[in-house]
Amino acid sequence: MRIDSLDALPGLVPGSYRGRTLHFLDTSSEHGRRVLEYLFPGVDAPAYDDFGLLPSVLTIDALVIGDDYKVQVKSLQRAFETPGPGQLMHPWLGPMSVILEEPASIAFSVRELRVARINVRLKRVQIGGVVGQVLSGLIGGVASLLSAAQALIDVVGLRVLSAARGAAVRRTARLIAAAANAVTPPSDGARLLPEIRSILAASSPETPASFGSWLSGAVSVLSAVTEEPAVASALARPPVSTAQAKIAVASDLAGRMMEAAAGAPSQVDAALLIAAAAEFLSAAARQSVYADFASRREATAYRTAMTSALSALIDRAEILGSDTYQAASSELIRGARRVSSAVVIEMNEVVGRLPEVLVFAAEREHDAWQVAQHIAGDRPGQIEAVYLDIVARNRPRHPAVMEGSTVEALEIR
Repeated sequence: MRIDSLDALPGLVPGSYRGRTLHFLDTSSEHGRRVLEYLFPGVDAPAYDDFGLLPSVLTIDALVIGDDYKVQVKSLQRAFETPGPGQLMHPWLGPMSVILEEPASIAFSVRELRVARINVRLKRVQIGGVVGQVLSGLIGGVASLLSAAQALIDVVGLRVLSAARGAAVRRTARLIAAAANAVTPPSDGARLLPEIRSILAASSPETPASFGSWLSGAVSVLSAVTEEPAVASALARPPVSTAQAKIAVASDLAGRMMEAAAGAPSQVDAALLIAAAAEFLSAAARQSVYADFASRREATAYRTAMTSALSALIDRAEILGSDTYQAASSELIRGARRVSSAVVIEMNEVVGRLPEVLVFAAEREHDAWQVAQHIAGDRPGQIEAVYLDIVARNRPRHPAVMEGSTVEALEIR
């Protein structure tokens, strides 16, 4: 299920209840403990009994939007009427098990066509405790996806005939090496692809076990975290690959693997290619914690790209309908969904801290310096930084004569 489909609706954040999409307007939660107060005649100080943790209560104001909004509302109504706990995908707090504290409200208005307003109060059901909450994070999701990908490779080694699996491993290894040679390196990751290519060229796997370790070597380069010292060294240092560069390369490789899986000559090849795509996507998801996004647009674009790629990975894994891969592919699907929800939660928090990209309509040629003064005129110390951002973002032939219908600049906070 893709839960990030609202980029055209600023101010709304995607979530879901029992698999039904909700577009969150506002949400609040109540927390505390169950305390009973005793009052005795003639005694000024009251007595208290603590009966434990109070279940969190969430209040949600959301919208259902679309040409099929009435169908969506009927499906949501059935979800509200379903007995027992259901899963809420909260855009900030993450997945949780909840029950309705009171009847939900569904409202229509003649002033809002193709829209229904939802107001609901939900009570959180504690399942799994603190450990379950910790493991639902991004790092736990990435670990589960990696484990599921390795399990899918192990299935090929255990349940497929040696001749078939050997040929599939060699074909898949050649495809991965060719994909690494075909990827165009980003400007801030020039040293990244040569390292990956040298690792892939160092050996040629013949078995699923050696294929797993061979692939992990390339993925480890994309998953590695580069630590910058607090004080720069006086010696010249070679440029390091940024997290955004690793995300771009990992996403490109994963896309090529999934494209190849769609036309794979056998299900053995498809299973190996899907496992490789899952490992590359796990590296791209892990780097989101360390990526330095400049604006909301960049962070939102990454969130959309990752959820789309993980959704495509799920579609490819579902095609593996053979009983041989059913358990492993089901585990990989669960891991991909877990990473997708964790990425959305992580990026929703990041987006709220970032500035927006301002877009100015330009009916005539503009001077970049004049635009920078218009934006940061009340903060003279930031005019130069805004000017450099305008030039870098729009890339005009000459900063004094900016052509085009729009001029983009980063919002000042």
